[in-house]
Amino acid sequence: MSKSEENPFLKQEDYFSGYQEKIDDLKSRPAAVELDMLCYLVFKSDDGKKLLNEFVERFMMPGFIDPYNPNAKEAALYYEGFKQAFRLIIGSVKAHQQRIDAEKKQA
Repeated sequence: MSKSEENPFLKQEDYFSGYQEKIDDLKSRPAAVELDMLCYLVFKSDDGKKLLNEFVERFMMPGFIDPYNPNAKEAALYYEGFKQAFRLIIGSVKAHQQRIDAEKKQA
């Protein structure tokens, strides 16, 4: 028996295990993988990149909230949700790119 097996404090941490659990979870949710792939295919093309850039410039970057408006709290919540949709699209594109990169490393 090695010293690391005897002493739990010397045991090496498996940092990849958390990632592997997420990968295994995604395998059981093909709809999420498909959405990521579709977003990637659309927004990684030249026209898709232009469109995504327009979305960011027009809808994510500007501040839509007038802090002096009596309904500012409700408006802030609404627009944060509106912007979150674009963040999720960008996240889907990045997630699929990470999958592609991981598959290339395994090959």
